[in-house]
Amino acid sequence: MNALPLNALPRHHIRLDVLPVSKLNELATWVQRRVAEGYVVEHYIRHGATIQTLRNLGIPLPESPNSGLYQYQPGDLLVVVTLRAPQRGQEVSQVRPEDLESWVVAVL
Repeated sequence: MNALPLNALPRHHIRLDVLPVSKLNELATWVQRRVAEGYVVEHYIRHGATIQTLRNLGIPLPESPNSGLYQYQPGDLLVVVTLRAPQRGQEVSQVRPEDLESWVVAVL
């Protein structure tokens, strides 16, 4: 959600419930359960090393990222993943699970 453009936010009141996730392998299991329940995974990640790390953990990311702008919808579950210590102006080519921070966000 960093660098989120304001036009991704609806023009009405929304509430977000944000839960930090400390273990990415548990997050992978959680995502797999949601997919089994019928949730659809879309991703907006453009960083190749992060995508590969998440896939290696078992998170079923589609082949290509969504090129659109996410619009908040009540009932959505978001998984936000970011580099723990991004290097401005440098492309990180290798990412380990401990290099990532993540949160589960429910749109209420």
